[in-house]
Amino acid sequence: MTDETACTETKKIPPLPDGAYLLKEVELTEKGQVSVQLRDQLKIYTNNRFMFAFVHPEYGIDVGAGIATWKNGVMVEEPRVNQKGAVNGLTFDIDIKHTPTGFSQTLLGMTYEDGRCLDMVESWVRASNTTSLFDGLWQLKEANRVKTKIIGGGHFICLETNYKEGISNASFWFGTCTFNNDAEGLETVLSSSNQNYIGTHQNFKVALTDDENFSQSIILDGAEVIEFFQRI
Repeated sequence: MTDETACTETKKIPPLPDGAYLLKEVELTEKGQVSVQLRDQLKIYTNNRFMFAFVHPEYGIDVGAGIATWKNGVMVEEPRVNQKGAVNGLTFDIDIKHTPTGFSQTLLGMTYEDGRCLDMVESWVRASNTTSLFDGLWQLKEANRVKTKIIGGGHFICLETNYKEGISNASFWFGTCTFNNDAEGLETVLSSSNQNYIGTHQNFKVALTDDENFSQSIILDGAEVIEFFQRI
């Protein structure tokens, strides 16, 4: 006697392509009330890493970066750093749906420090899926400064936190990023928590020391400044 078992194969959802994505809009639901917000926000996924940045109208700078793992329609994000410093023990399961121009993501039960709880549906538009040798999530650590930077999809996001007498001051900027064959780069800032940065351009040189490290040099006030980053 043969038992016949009906097997239903789970539909495999293709992973979200690496690249840079610009926020089109975010739909917020709080206590049954629905509102739509528009804001300058960039999110980059590259090599199983992510980073986003924007200025929240009520809470100020909001930046997150860390590990991104695709699980058949769900992006599991594990933040490693935010605007307040290092992050440990947090995980967000984000429902992702592909759209013709990018993706939408749903996050239910987002809770803020003041106790507010809301649901968010964000619509994202792909800005670029350009790749480079320098794509990834990187960090520079010094005695009084931490700089976290992601490169991917022809764009970048940078979060810098300075510490003085136990007080931290964080700022971010993001924009487009291009490289030529001589490992020279050009960044153009599209948005920032510092209004003076917006629209500025920065030329720099980069070099991969190995798979886990790279250096970036700029000319500041006539002197060369070299920064050394390690991959997160």
